[in-house]
Amino acid sequence: MLFFVAALFVKRHRLFLIFCGVLLYVTSTYYVGNKLVTILEKPYNVPLKETKTDAVVILGGGHYKGSSNLPLEEGSFKRLMYGIMIAKKRNLPVIYAGADYEIEAARLSIEELNRTLDLNLTTPPDGKLVPLFSVLYTKNALTTKQNAEKTARLFTEQNITAPKIYLVTSATHMKRAAALFEKYRMQVVPAATDFKTRSDSCYCFYYPSTAGLRLTNIALHEILGTLRDRLKE
Repeated sequence: MLFFVAALFVKRHRLFLIFCGVLLYVTSTYYVGNKLVTILEKPYNVPLKETKTDAVVILGGGHYKGSSNLPLEEGSFKRLMYGIMIAKKRNLPVIYAGADYEIEAARLSIEELNRTLDLNLTTPPDGKLVPLFSVLYTKNALTTKQNAEKTARLFTEQNITAPKIYLVTSATHMKRAAALFEKYRMQVVPAATDFKTRSDSCYCFYYPSTAGLRLTNIALHEILGTLRDRLKE
């Protein structure tokens, strides 16, 4: 609205201000944000493929510092829970990859789940990857590329070549994450979660909102990230 008001009083840059106003309006509607995330999520919004794998790899995605319980951010907690569900059902080891603070938040969350739900998800005493329901953590990884690199290094240290993994991350992030993990010679079975696509419709979708702008931001972050990764190849 401010762009349109300013355009009434500024002649020299009027068209530019109108363009900025229209662009901001369009990108802040839930309709546009939802369409953009749908493009990213649709290929992975399918039942999980059943196949033999070496491990379930869960990517960290944020936390709330100082939280008295379950400190993982909502999307990150969904990743953790979905990964645990996959691993528990198939008796597979879990590898949690992320930054040090994400790993610590995951440890605390898993400890809490173990106490309250008798999950029995623990790290083997010798720190080795075993073909049983257990959990290992990578070393500090600040980016998705580092997650892939340090997960591959962990497999190498365990003398596992060309590992096949269930990769658990948010659906919007899956395309970029899978490409990076495959670059490090891992066979990826996508296990997407934390879907943001909505299939319903509402007149409110056409109003500008912070929720719509957030969806657009998430989608553009992944699209631009994928483009950057390709340019670096």
